[in-house]
Amino acid sequence: MPATRVEASRIVTIGSLIAAGVAALCYLVYSVRAVEPVDFLVYRYAAQAFAAGSNIYESNLVGPLIVDEGMPFTYTPFAVIFLWPTVLFDWWTAYLLWSALCIAAVVWTVAKFTPARVPKRPLVMAALVLAVSVTPIVSAHISFGQVNLVLMVLVLLDVTRRGDSRFGRWFPRGLLIGVAAAIKLTPALFIVYFVVTKQWRLAIWSSIGFAAATAVAAMVDPAVSWTFWSDVVWNLSDRVDLSGQAIASAGNSSLQGGLAALGTWTASLAMPLTVLCAAVALWVARDVHRVGRGVDAALVIGLSAPILSPISWIHHWVYLVPAAVTVLFRLRSPLQFGAAAVGLAVVYCGPSMGQQFIETSPLLLPLGLVLREGFLIVTLVLILALWRLPTTAPEWVTGRDSEDGADDGSEDDKAPDSAGNQGPSCIGAGFRTRSSGDR
Repeated sequence: MPATRVEASRIVTIGSLIAAGVAALCYLVYSVRAVEPVDFLVYRYAAQAFAAGSNIYESNLVGPLIVDEGMPFTYTPFAVIFLWPTVLFDWWTAYLLWSALCIAAVVWTVAKFTPARVPKRPLVMAALVLAVSVTPIVSAHISFGQVNLVLMVLVLLDVTRRGDSRFGRWFPRGLLIGVAAAIKLTPALFIVYFVVTKQWRLAIWSSIGFAAATAVAAMVDPAVSWTFWSDVVWNLSDRVDLSGQAIASAGNSSLQGGLAALGTWTASLAMPLTVLCAAVALWVARDVHRVGRGVDAALVIGLSAPILSPISWIHHWVYLVPAAVTVLFRLRSPLQFGAAAVGLAVVYCGPSMGQQFIETSPLLLPLGLVLREGFLIVTLVLILALWRLPTTAPEWVTGRDSEDGADDGSEDDKAPDSAGNQGPSCIGAGFRTRSSGDR
């Protein structure tokens, strides 16, 4: 393709993505934001208190626009340093910039996981950005001012980038995952995955990233770090309501949440089943990694994290975005497309509609249960699809058919494109209330 056409194509692509991102941002911030962005405000108040020398874990954080009794800060001390830029502007300006960063994360994810040879790729990506942005996952994320999309991008940047780039020489692959885990502990599951799959370099550098970020926070304020690591992290139930009513709410779609919704008799099953699911998830990811699909394996881990967490609100299921885009461009049969349409409808309806159906009529109980636990069900299906579906792009993507699982040597035909599917070459070597505590 001539250089001028390549440049024009690049301009069209970037312009389409920016336009879709701006449209999504304006729609979410100004049209459907249901509550004040309480999570973002807690981040901001924590950063302000930390800068003033207060121990942010001694009591609830209070401030305008959140409940009178305040809300607890349950993230790590390093998270406060990471979130410090939220205090540089007035709260509304800071929230707009934060939301723009989160939408940029959506745009980057869609662009990264859309195959290079999809027909009318700029239009397809713009449509996907808009479609993803109005899901309950992203809309709730923007509404509350959450951090999960940013953390996901840190992880996926490390998973998909090459280690021999200029950036890679200064920041080895794994460091960003360690930093993400130092902000919020959930991404630490990736370090366990690296150990299980014997990716020692990634395991070491992600551990170094976690330790270095944690050490920075400890040097800035030793007392706050001591409080968190000696007390808060071991007694989260004192700050976050993990009782039956909260954990069984419709917005909590984790495995433990689904069990709790069935009744208190499931309490004894929660921990054994969670451990079993963790083992199965690591085994599936290991099996996917073993055949050279490092990014697919990482997506399995990202999808598994909210299943295993005690509480996983709607905005915690962000890995559904890259996983769904990846699987979309591997679908072949009408049955597969039909299943995808059903899964999409389940996600868009959301757990709250399922709870309404359950409370409305016994006839709607089966549908209500499916919708109520829809995020969990769809996530399990996506994990299965990443594990078992052929990875080569079908005819409707490439313009020609290819045998299932065959590799014709064209990196552009893979879904997502080269870095996104197989990973870098070195790899082979629902609704919450304002008083909800866990964010």
